[in-house]
Amino acid sequence: METVPEAAPGSSLAGWSQSREQALRVLDRLAELAERRSDTAGAGRLRAARARLGAGRLNLAVLGEFKRGKSTLINRLLGEAVLPVGVVPMTSLPIIVEHGPHPEVDVELASGERLRLAPEALRDYATESGNPENRRRVTRVVVRHPARILAAGVVLVDTPGVGSAHDHNTEVAHRALAEADAAVFVLSVDSPASRAELDFLSSVRERVGRLIFVLNKADLVGAQELEEAAEFVRRMLGAPGDGPSAALFPLSAREGDLGFVTFRAHLESALTAGRAALLLQRMRGLGREGLAEERRMVALQRAAMRLSSQEARERTKGLEVLLGEVRRTAVEVEQLLHSDVNRLVPEVAQPAIEDFRAVALETLARRVRELAALGGTPRQLEAAIGEQLTGLVRDWLGRMEEEVARALEPVAERHSQRANRMLAEASAQIAALFEVDLAPVSLGEEMGEASSRLVLLDHQELALEAAASGLRRLAPGRLGRRLVEREAISRMEAAVDRHCGRLRYDISTRLGLKEVEWRRQLRGALERMEATVRRAGQLAEMARSEGAEAWALAVAELDQREREVELLEEQLLA
Repeated sequence: METVPEAAPGSSLAGWSQSREQALRVLDRLAELAERRSDTAGAGRLRAARARLGAGRLNLAVLGEFKRGKSTLINRLLGEAVLPVGVVPMTSLPIIVEHGPHPEVDVELASGERLRLAPEALRDYATESGNPENRRRVTRVVVRHPARILAAGVVLVDTPGVGSAHDHNTEVAHRALAEADAAVFVLSVDSPASRAELDFLSSVRERVGRLIFVLNKADLVGAQELEEAAEFVRRMLGAPGDGPSAALFPLSAREGDLGFVTFRAHLESALTAGRAALLLQRMRGLGREGLAEERRMVALQRAAMRLSSQEARERTKGLEVLLGEVRRTAVEVEQLLHSDVNRLVPEVAQPAIEDFRAVALETLARRVRELAALGGTPRQLEAAIGEQLTGLVRDWLGRMEEEVARALEPVAERHSQRANRMLAEASAQIAALFEVDLAPVSLGEEMGEASSRLVLLDHQELALEAAASGLRRLAPGRLGRRLVEREAISRMEAAVDRHCGRLRYDISTRLGLKEVEWRRQLRGALERMEATVRRAGQLAEMARSEGAEAWALAVAELDQREREVELLEEQLLA
């Protein structure tokens, strides 16, 4: 039975209900149209979204890098430890948490088998340790629980962490965005706002209607450090349309502190009082996407219908040649991208790392000798080296971030220009081939400056060791001081070397993730373009092969679909 959520603030329930019903009817009709043109995947997505949104259910995805405490945060919202947590990346599949009378788990396998399990068995099916790389071939995991937030029609989705050692987790997290109506983006005070998180965040912002930020693990630092971390994250989250004051909730999910209480109150308010407006926004967004696809199909099919059988065969041959050229050009674009990204490490990052190494070694050695000459104790040397190295790394991180970001920006611009030029040329050639006016396919402007923003390294990942830990303490007099100095310098050099290696690895890894994301966007755009034009040609050929009467009926149907699309758009926005 469908439920009607609260009306949007400032609107009448009757007015909102009318808009809602119209939007639902548009989604129903778009699903029917997609099904009629044999786009079963598109029809299925529209029907699933329509059923969920029509029932007033909101999918709230909990997103972020691995080990940010996403599962712990959901457990706190549920009031008990239901989802598995641990010291290694845990969630390997999206875990859907919805309302039910008592805690239980349903698991669906690729074979079609369905399992009803106790919550403690969840670890065996939905974690990397229990089900590495999804070897059990689990397709869906649903947890039911009687928590208050779920009873209000909210469905929580615990997603795999991006940026872990498991590449498939990052891909699964990206796919989970397709069905997210709102999201909680979880960051952590021990490594706030990494570059990989900001890259992922750009995708989230494009697809999710409402976004709330959490800065977790507040219990690990003092009040001043927490405020500094929160201010740093607010600056990093600043983006067009968001500004530096993006809603951010510092809290401890583990402790359930006052910050968590404030966050939960805000979340419940946003998902109840504002739920109607969010649902309608989501429905209209899905409707606009469906209308755009229907317009493209109508235009291409109409163009293909105007061709004779002989012309159609010739154009089909031309299309195959064209698509082959597009694929080859795409490979060249990706190769150029790979070359552009790869050269950033030796040309930009490595020189900066070597500069840091030289400065750090010189500065720390001088400090060690000064303290040793003054009769400094091993403990004083230890503290001084740790403090000095921490300051050096943090200063260097800022400079390195700026250097790599400046170098990455033209790479992003070049790749966008190459890819969009290729897609625009392919769109123009397809339009010319079928003699139709088509809007060019494009990756969009998000590939430019905003996407090249970069926070390279998590400060806590550098885990600044006490460089002189375990210094000799028993040797007497001058000999003892010289031994202490020598061992302090040796340990300091080893610590600097470790940090340099970590820096290079981190930069290489994160630049690689950026390249993967750009490749994914390009390939997705190409696949959508190819699928649309092929299907239009197939539908036109079917009409021609069935004779003049069928052809005339097909043309009339296109006229009707074109008029219907215009009417559906009016209804959607009414």
